[in-house]
Amino acid sequence: MGSFRRPVLDGLTFLAVILIPVTVALSNTLREEAVSYRTQGYEAQRRGDAATALTYYQKAAALDPSYPTPHNDIGIVLEEQGRLSEAEASYQRALALNPNYLEAHANLAMLYERMGEREKAISHWRTRYELGEGDDPWTARAEERLVALGVLSARAGLKGTERRRLTDDAFRAHAQSIKDFRSLTETHGNWP
Repeated sequence: MGSFRRPVLDGLTFLAVILIPVTVALSNTLREEAVSYRTQGYEAQRRGDAATALTYYQKAAALDPSYPTPHNDIGIVLEEQGRLSEAEASYQRALALNPNYLEAHANLAMLYERMGEREKAISHWRTRYELGEGDDPWTARAEERLVALGVLSARAGLKGTERRRLTDDAFRAHAQSIKDFRSLTETHGNWP
């Protein structure tokens, strides 16, 4: 029995040594192709050719299902075409692949505002704001939207930990007001 296991293990080791690098190389090649298709899609979109852009983005997503960027790009094209529920699903797919994908959070926040879904918009603006860098213009945009939506108060000139503390306090107060409102409406039924 021992003499049989040794050749089997040697064979498995040999296969692993051969197959793992081949699999990694194939994976890298597919990602490179997906990136190429995504780039071609972006160029088509810049030219105003949404149909071609969508085709390239879909090819990129199919080639590398773990690549979130084409899903975000598909969402943008679909949103421009007025296909809002499909755009929402595409942005959500990008976030399922990378929960910290800042662009997808911003795009989903803007889509939810467009759809009149305030709380969902706030949630994604908040995530975009919290994950963003202080000098990033989209972090500033997220803050502007949170101020406009009544979640944050304007605090021009604040920086660093003081800004973060005040922001955290505002987010906690907003979450508490939602909790209080839900509790009140549950107590009073279908009121107001």
